[in-house]
Amino acid sequence: MQALRGDLHYLNFKMQELSECNKCSRIVKNLADLRLTYPNYQNKPIAPVPCKKAFLCIVGLAPGLSGANRTGKIFDGDFSGNILSKALELSRYTKSDDYLYPYITNAVKCFPPKNKPIASEINNCNRYLSDELKSLKYLKVIIVLGATAHNSVLKSYSLSRKDNKFSHGNIHQLSKNIVLIDSYHCSKINIYTKRLTLSMLVDIFKLAMIYK
Repeated sequence: MQALRGDLHYLNFKMQELSECNKCSRIVKNLADLRLTYPNYQNKPIAPVPCKKAFLCIVGLAPGLSGANRTGKIFDGDFSGNILSKALELSRYTKSDDYLYPYITNAVKCFPPKNKPIASEINNCNRYLSDELKSLKYLKVIIVLGATAHNSVLKSYSLSRKDNKFSHGNIHQLSKNIVLIDSYHCSKINIYTKRLTLSMLVDIFKLAMIYK
């Protein structure tokens, strides 16, 4: 338990560092512009949903403009957040259970222009994602929402993309005790085109339960 407290202290330090980060000039400018257009939004790096005893971590792409960038909470207040919350509810993940309810984060911590981060921005954020994943002492499953999140997790574990290709429903062994499960992102376009359905996402979360 002492080691866990130390890891939490370190992660809190890294999250404070994240809040002051200005490495991505394109994103810094974008957030400055958004403060003028949407002065009541957060318009800053968004910290994860900190369920530190969770066996499951969900990694998305980046904060949504009217979701996390507005509310300050990942996958909250927009279409994707509503779909994710519904899928978790239907899969019997409950907020009253610290082990069952997932730790939720993003590969990129700030809202990027047009919601499309470039490679340097994804790479800059990877050190924060790596620290988060290392801090989760009960972690057994990572579910990624989309290929960018998939690649970011592989980078965190220094694993090859060639040997671990993204495909919805694919399972990858990241380490002796941790698996990665791929899912399409629960974006509005993926849901409307039925590339991903609510039932498909529920199936992914039920699959994760096997490894808990």
